[in-house]
Amino acid sequence: MDFKEKICPICSVAFEDGDDVVVCPRCGAPYHRDCYKEKGKCIFTDLHKEKKAWRDVYDTPQPEDDGNTENEEADSSAEDGIVCKNCGHKNSKDSIVCEKCGEFLTNNFVFTPFGNTGSEDADEDELEKIREQMRSVGPIMGSTNFYANGAGPFSFGFDETEDYDGVSAKELVDYVGGNALYYLPVFSKIKRFHTSRFNFAAFLLNGSWYFYRKQYLKGILISLAMIVLTVVQNLIYVLWAGELWDKANTALQASEQMPTYHQYMSWIQTNCTAVQALLMFLPYFLSFLSLVIMIVCGITANKGYYKKAVSSVRKIKSENPDLEGDALRTKIIRKGGVHLGAAFTLIACEMIINVAIQYFFS
Repeated sequence: MDFKEKICPICSVAFEDGDDVVVCPRCGAPYHRDCYKEKGKCIFTDLHKEKKAWRDVYDTPQPEDDGNTENEEADSSAEDGIVCKNCGHKNSKDSIVCEKCGEFLTNNFVFTPFGNTGSEDADEDELEKIREQMRSVGPIMGSTNFYANGAGPFSFGFDETEDYDGVSAKELVDYVGGNALYYLPVFSKIKRFHTSRFNFAAFLLNGSWYFYRKQYLKGILISLAMIVLTVVQNLIYVLWAGELWDKANTALQASEQMPTYHQYMSWIQTNCTAVQALLMFLPYFLSFLSLVIMIVCGITANKGYYKKAVSSVRKIKSENPDLEGDALRTKIIRKGGVHLGAAFTLIACEMIINVAIQYFFS
């Protein structure tokens, strides 16, 4: 097929005679070889799912050249919609960011930390349009433009004066400190839809994450619960369960075949009392319970932190009614933020305790 004067979906440059063109084997979309290598895949995943061909959807007839090419291309783009260079989704003609992945559909944007986002000559209506679409789509963590030039959360459609249960968005950002780019969209989702995201940091670090975010009481309680479960699990295994499992393995592994689950259960029913059977499986149940605590931490961490941030800022404002401006902001920043030293201290203590447990029960 002749792709001359067709547009490469990635670089938006028309193909010419002699260009090294590669074609997607699934949908037939053409690319410059270097563009395809850089992207590493065909961007038209929607076509793949729908089993459609690029030619049928995107390869529309080009208008004849009458000397006004730029205007004709703009009219064609406006009529047909805008194709996202990141995911291949076909957006409406007025779209500024991709409705599917959140990638900006143009590079003519200026990013300023905690400021407006828009082209240099954009009027206020254009800026509000950008803000509204970013609020509806939300910052996408996979978007290559998300962290462009240090843009802050208010560069992505969030109003710093917006109310969050009696606290402004700007005050929440001051309280959160590090990683506000993540937390403000999460807080907005909690406020609007009463749902949140899974916090993998809290899931993996549990008590240490709460210490990092200055939620010391929760951190202590969760860490103590995990330590107690570990101690009890090892204690039961060393005193009772380990010996019973050794007896079961000795009895069942006399043959060369690996014992099955049903053989183990049959041996337990024949040779163990109800209490002994419970003790054999209790360490595994306690290990599962530790996993449950980790999952609960991941599910509830963001909502809990939102409530903590809002209540802390409201308390500061109620206790200091005369403070405003930079003085109030300084107090909020000092109260919030993170405590890396506390988190590392707790991690070190947990590691020492775990080593001691393993040494004592080995």
